[in-house]
Amino acid sequence: MAKAIETFRGREIYVHDGYMYIFDAFSANKLKKFWRCRYKDSCKARIHTLVETNKFLKQINEHSTHDSEAANIEANSAVTKMKKRARETMEPTSNTINECTSGLSQAGKGALTADGALKKQIRRTRREIQAAPDAPKDLVSLIIPLNYQSYSPSEGVTEQFLLHDSGPGVDRILIFCRPQNLNILSESSNWYVDGTFKVAPHLFSQVYVILSKYLDGVHPLIYALLPDKKNQTYERLFKIIIELKPGLKPKSIACDFEQAAIKAIKNNFSEVQIHGCLFHLTKNFRLKMGDLELFSKYKNDAEFSIYIKMILALAFVKIYDIYNSVNLLYDELPEEIFPLLEWFEENYIGTVVRNRRRNPLFPPIIWNVHDRVLNKDDRTNNHAEACQIVVLIYKWQLTIRHYGHLYHV
Repeated sequence: MAKAIETFRGREIYVHDGYMYIFDAFSANKLKKFWRCRYKDSCKARIHTLVETNKFLKQINEHSTHDSEAANIEANSAVTKMKKRARETMEPTSNTINECTSGLSQAGKGALTADGALKKQIRRTRREIQAAPDAPKDLVSLIIPLNYQSYSPSEGVTEQFLLHDSGPGVDRILIFCRPQNLNILSESSNWYVDGTFKVAPHLFSQVYVILSKYLDGVHPLIYALLPDKKNQTYERLFKIIIELKPGLKPKSIACDFEQAAIKAIKNNFSEVQIHGCLFHLTKNFRLKMGDLELFSKYKNDAEFSIYIKMILALAFVKIYDIYNSVNLLYDELPEEIFPLLEWFEENYIGTVVRNRRRNPLFPPIIWNVHDRVLNKDDRTNNHAEACQIVVLIYKWQLTIRHYGHLYHV
């Protein structure tokens, strides 16, 4: 049996009668190929084939110094399949290896290099054919090659992954999402949204992620690259998503305390219940403690720390008891904590002016978790936070050689 195979290094190998040959030279008239045994230093065997058809013509000399190598031929054939599959799909490297080695004999599997080395070779093959374009100078000149716009989950299957590009401009928005994810989003009542700046590619301000509950889990469905965090940008983002999948009606959306994003969510999903993340509420609270120079005493005075925690505990009080509770705190807390309590009241409860409470930036219905605790609902947006951490870790693991000009690490 004669056939040509290719190694990961791109070297062409010809297989004939249980032996492997490496290309040596063309004949003078360029119609024939001359091949030498791959053990050229000790073996003088040679073969000739036709250039046009690769048909075997003749063998010169015998393999007198080594035995045939059926197992190595099996392994090299599997490597050829891996290389082809690596070029044609973006499936996980472990899937590529499993699919291409499932039919190998035990001897063939034993002749393969270790899985770790195979995975590196597969990734190297993909880098060679998917070399990233030169870094653009601005969002106007940014050009996204076709191979960066699609995704191949398996061999022979390709789907659009860049679902929206608003086009050249300083306010450019890119939305990446598998088409099936929009269907999942439409079936989900509970969404989680969050933006991160640490993993944003050069020229973009943030990566904004939309997740939803599905099949007893929370999954990232949409990744959007945004140029800034203005209200009008969030407005455009949610309008585009609605255009991509009309009829979206989430019942709740968990987010951090970003006024621009909350306003855009309300404008586009009028009936949605917005849940502020308790983690972000605590984070904002601690930042204000630092501004007021209360941290040192909070960490070293046990009684003082309890007084401080009483303010945050309002998040667990029934909503209709919050107003009375904050009045009680003014009676119980030491005066040095009043600036912190006043800040919290102004931004999260509403101060009293002429016997009426003003509307705060973030009303209790957004940040109060009393009912969520009783209903065993999520109190934080940690699903989105965890997703961002995974993306950040993956970014750190990328090789600087390949992605350094896309990401400023």
